[in-house]
Amino acid sequence: MKYAFYILLAMLLWECGEQKAGNESAKLDFIVNLDTVKVDAGDELIYVAWNLSSSGESPDGKYLYNFNRTKPVRLEVINLENLTLEKVIPMEVEGANGLGTQYISKVHRTAGGSFIFTDGYQVLVFDDQLTKIRTYRLDKDEFILQALPEGKRIWLDQDLSDDGKKLVAFYGGQEMMDPKEGVIWVDFEREKAQIFPLAVLSDWTKFQTTFLYNGEFPVNAIFSPANLLIGKDSVIFSVGAENKVYFLDVNTDSISSKSFESKFTSPVSRNVFPKTVDSEEEFKKISDEKLKEVRYGNFLFDEKNKIYWRITQEAEKAVLTAFSRDFDQLGELLLLENFKLPSKVFIRDGMIYTYLNQEDEVYFVRLKPEFKN
Repeated sequence: MKYAFYILLAMLLWECGEQKAGNESAKLDFIVNLDTVKVDAGDELIYVAWNLSSSGESPDGKYLYNFNRTKPVRLEVINLENLTLEKVIPMEVEGANGLGTQYISKVHRTAGGSFIFTDGYQVLVFDDQLTKIRTYRLDKDEFILQALPEGKRIWLDQDLSDDGKKLVAFYGGQEMMDPKEGVIWVDFEREKAQIFPLAVLSDWTKFQTTFLYNGEFPVNAIFSPANLLIGKDSVIFSVGAENKVYFLDVNTDSISSKSFESKFTSPVSRNVFPKTVDSEEEFKKISDEKLKEVRYGNFLFDEKNKIYWRITQEAEKAVLTAFSRDFDQLGELLLLENFKLPSKVFIRDGMIYTYLNQEDEVYFVRLKPEFKN
């Protein structure tokens, strides 16, 4: 048995200063200690082909559930307290408890004990013994289709409420080059859905370049990632190319926004790229350039410290920013030069866990904030 080991990487002592958030400002001084921990998988190999993107944490932060897409499909249960692969649970694609697909995109665990698996088109609800209770089809259930305009579809940018009873997603046209047109709010318990058209989303297409085969058929695209969070009666959304966040109140159908400033990163992606290209070589060149552009990550709520964290990447710089519960910017910290915005980030016990793959073994770089006021 290999034991989890700890590598002290560095201590960051950059002081956080006063930053503007909308029309208000606040100050929070903090430093961040980093360490790296390894998950002991014993004789098993944890599935890392999708960089832990097909995973989800337990509400108490004790476990990470990682879905293994290779057949026979299974659920890997990682104990985050002792950093071990505790067990592997076999699952099925077909049959009464079947998932219907091996391409699960997210695992969601509720405080009530349910497991919810999503693949972008269906939402599968299981009890705590992994017996299937219900399947919802985002592309077929009548109460969802009735809410969508004709010819529109739900996009893969989605978020579930903590209890798994509600889902929010962007919707828009069927084609790769179509813009996002709004947000759909789905209430599974009441079997009701409602759309909220949002004109601001169409402007995000300026951050996308599409590769057209023979100058006509879209086959690939690179774009700034969209961030989406569901609140009690609100939707919080942003695009990685802008230092800005939007708030949709689903009760009043009103939208507001806040813009932020950073000492370290650009307020918006600076380069203007063509909307379409018909050369694979040119598309590859633009893709490489776009990866150097600023990417503002999603907001992650830290229950212990009652604040939101966000990691931003621009070229070789990475920045950690703190926000209040009302999304007022409190401070920011420049991270180590070689720190990269990872595919998997989550908060546990006041620490920010970021996934690191080392020779196909699972490590977490943990950012541990230490507050001075």
